[in-house]
This record gives sequence, structure tokens and C-alpha cells, in this order.
Amino acid sequence: MEWILQVVDEIDDAIGALRLFFLGLSAEIGLVVAGSLGIGAIGAALATGADVPLICCAAIVLSVAAALKIHGSQLSIDR
Repeated sequence: MEWILQVVDEIDDAIGALRLFFLGLSAEIGLVVAGSLGIGAIGAALATGADVPLICCAAIVLSVAAALKIHGSQLSIDR
């Protein structure tokens, strides 16, 4: 009887870990979509022949956003 409870507990732990994984994934999916749209916009600007300074500004904005996100993640880990 005890081993059945142990198996059920392990299954419950696995389900809990999956729930936490998908919760974290859903919290970060907006950033992935925003970054993908930004990269797509830069690609579209290159394809249509936009000015180089405009493309560089877009790349800088994406880089700063990524750096701030990484810095914010490190701050939450330190706490």
C-alpha cells in the first residue's frame, strides 16, 4: 500500500513541475513574440531598402530591451 502512495506522490510531483514550467513559459512568451516581431520588422526594412540609420536604431532598441530583460532576470535571482 505504501508503494502505491509513493507512486501517486511522484506522479503528483511531475505534474506540479510541468505546471510550473508552463506557467513560466506563458509568462515569457510575450517577450519572444515581441522580439520576433522586432527582428521581422528589421528584416522587412532591409528588404524594402529603408535607411541604414533607421535599421540601426531598431537594432539598438532590441539590444537594449534584451539587456534590460537579462538584467531584470538576474535581479530576481539575487533576491
